[in-house]
Amino acid sequence: MSFGDILRQLRLIPDYLRLSVLRIAENKIQIFGAFFSTSINLAMYVLFWSVITYQIPILTGFGWVVWGRGELTFLIGMTEVAWGFGAFFWMGIWEIHLYITDIGIETFQIRPAGSLFQILMTSFWAGGLVQVAVGGVMLGLSVFTFGLVVTPFSLGLGLTALLLGQAALYLLWACLCCLAFWIGRNQGVIQISDALEYNFARMPIDIMPIGVQFFLLFVFPVIFISTVPTMIILNLIPLNFALLYIGIAVLLVVLWLFMLGITWSRGLKRYQPVGG
Repeated sequence: MSFGDILRQLRLIPDYLRLSVLRIAENKIQIFGAFFSTSINLAMYVLFWSVITYQIPILTGFGWVVWGRGELTFLIGMTEVAWGFGAFFWMGIWEIHLYITDIGIETFQIRPAGSLFQILMTSFWAGGLVQVAVGGVMLGLSVFTFGLVVTPFSLGLGLTALLLGQAALYLLWACLCCLAFWIGRNQGVIQISDALEYNFARMPIDIMPIGVQFFLLFVFPVIFISTVPTMIILNLIPLNFALLYIGIAVLLVVLWLFMLGITWSRGLKRYQPVGG
């Protein structure tokens, strides 16, 4: 695919976004459900960490990062913001293997845009913006309540780390979904990946053993969902380490984007139409 083809596809994104917003606007119950479930999750985890910090006032990770009640509350809000972005932009990841095994990708292949690109774009879920909004309110409340210091520079740097790291994680998931070309339905693999993210995202990963930290940074980069953005935005780590994390995220994005291109192109060569 040429650079011009990529630019031509990217110009279609605003149209896909508009269609997603129109779809979710037709069903107000989905918006209410997203708001209600997100609020309940936030309240539950705030209660959880409140109990933990009541027993242990300060959690110290490997290195210099100290996690108090304010920092942990901010981390909870950051997780919801990250998952909101993920639900909005990356929902199609969970549908790739279904198109390969059940639905079929023939209709996408005859269109000018790439079939994988179309699968991702047609699955935008505007309800994810509700999670972003609710999580953003939690971030604001935590900053106001606990007197946390956030600067425009640290906020921009932290969000950059979040979006790059999230892209790396979901591109890895896309590669796992593409294994359906060879092994058929692989819902179990996706559920394992989902469980890893769900269970570790709301935890400060730097308090984990070194081996777990290494795995969740380089192999399955859940650390970028909330831990790294929180540390950067709240200035809990030096600037050089923040830039190091961002550099790692960029390398992971390049790696998994390259692997996804290879996996998808090779998978298409052995693809058999559904029912064919």
